[in-house]
Parts: sequence; C-alpha cells; structure tokens
Amino acid sequence: MALPTLNDVTAVDPVLQNFLVGFAQGENRFVALRAFPGMSVAQPSGTFYKFTQKYWFMDGLAPRAAGAAFARGGVGVETDTYETLQWGKEYPIPNETEAANQTGLSLQQAGVRWLAQQSFIRKERAFASAFMTTSVWGTDDNNSATDWDDASGAPITNVRTASRTISQATGNAANTMVCGEIVYDALLVNAQILGTMQYTNTVTIATREALLAAVLGLDALLVSRAIYNTANEGQTASYSPVIDDDALIYYNNPSAGLFDATAGKTFVWNPGGGAGGVRSYMEDQTNSMILQHQEQWDQKLVANTLGYFFADIV
Repeated sequence: MALPTLNDVTAVDPVLQNFLVGFAQGENRFVALRAFPGMSVAQPSGTFYKFTQKYWFMDGLAPRAAGAAFARGGVGVETDTYETLQWGKEYPIPNETEAANQTGLSLQQAGVRWLAQQSFIRKERAFASAFMTTSVWGTDDNNSATDWDDASGAPITNVRTASRTISQATGNAANTMVCGEIVYDALLVNAQILGTMQYTNTVTIATREALLAAVLGLDALLVSRAIYNTANEGQTASYSPVIDDDALIYYNNPSAGLFDATAGKTFVWNPGGGAGGVRSYMEDQTNSMILQHQEQWDQKLVANTLGYFFADIV
C-alpha cells in the first residue's frame, strides 16, 4: 500500500496550510560524500593504475665518471579495481491521494525529500561500515590512547602522532578527521583542547569545527551527526548514530586526478544514477505518479596507508 494513504492526508477540521511537522535531517549532518569526494567514471566497473610507492622514496642517483654509462632505474606499477553498485527506491503517489492532500506540502515534494534522505543514509552507513572500523587502514589501529573524554585524554598529541605516522610512511600529511558527534562533544570540553582555544570566541558550529581542526593541525573536521532507524518497518523505531565513538585521521585530496594521492574516492557512474537522482512516471494500472530514485557508486579505498584509525576513543 502506498504511504501516506488518502485518510492520512485529509481531515474534517480546518488544516493549517503554513505549518507541517517534518523530521528530515539536514544534508550537513552527513559526511560520506565529503569524506570520499565523488568522481565520475565512464564505465560501471574498471581498473586504475597506482605507481608503487617505494620506488619514489629511494636515493637512487649514482656517481658517474665522464664518458661512463649512466646508472639506470625505474618505477613499479600496480593496478586496482572499482565496481559500482546500483541502488534504488520508488515512492508511489496515487492521483486521488495527491488531489485530496491537505497537508500543506505537495506529496511529490515530500517524496523527493524522503528519497533524498534514503540516499544520504545509505551512503553514510556504507562509509561507516567499510571505513570507520578496525583492520582497514594501513597504520596500526589505535585502541590504546586514553579516551578523549577522560581527564587525561590528549587528542592534540594523539592526532599529531597519527598525522606524523602517515607523513613518515607516505610523504603526505593527514589533513582531515571524520568522527561522530559524541567525539566532537568530547573534544569541545577536553582540557588539552580548551587550553589552546580558551581565548578564542567561537560563535557558530562551523566556526568551532574549523577552529578544532586548526588546533588539531588539520584542514577539516567532518562531524557525522546522521542518525538512522535500526528497527524494521513494522517495529517500534530505535534510533542510533551512524558514526559514533570512533575517529579517522586521513589525507583527503578532493581534486585528486592524474598522479595524485588520496585515501579514498567515491566513483560514480552517471548512466546508472550517479550520486543520486529522481525521475517520475505515470503508472496507469494504479493511477499513480511514481517517483523513482536511482544511484550507482563505489566508495573505494585508494590508499590505506593514508589513514589512521582511533577505535572507541570516547
């Protein structure tokens, strides 16, 4: 049965047309596409090359006498693959239901917003499951650092250690942190952080996040505030954060193309829907407008040595 039903959107009493309660999460609560920026690809799956890192860090020049042959060297090349997966959902709107709708918002507008939420949540959960976990990143997972909500927690020291570890292993310094809201809250009241920030006027969330990133020696702090309902549709709702008490420090290069390093990318295939889009069509047998959402992408770990993971850090 299509939701909402005709009875859901009509009433006997007068209905306010300038007030309608909604619970959609703002786009800024989601971080997946900012964490691994999107890149269009020509085919739904394929191969890309990677130069083998070790050859680029060797001291390979050799002494040479006049007229003698030059010493020679070269670089290694490896391959990796991506494979996009298509996701989709339809939202049916019977014409009679839309015609009788008294909610104050077109059901087509509501449907587009709902499908957008489905898209954001799917990407966020996929990112959290694949990358905000242990045994993924090339550096050792850090399970021993004192929790950042502890009186002796030292996030600045820990993050600088993580950044230095990445820098000395890859030649690229970490520039981004992804964490859950509970980690962000712990950072705001951490003694080591406050000792650095105490004379700064922090007015907005964006200002605080930028300042925290700077204090930690990073360019960006991406705080995931997204939640999702973990219960099945017929059960009582149960809400949980998508990303909770973990933190990922990594090198993010949004413009990475030829001969660039970055920790990860989201490869999107536009003919399959890309990062997400909605089209509509009429279904004659049900006399309904169908909103059809479609997207196709692969969140791909490109270089696992460019990340450092703190598990259960609060």
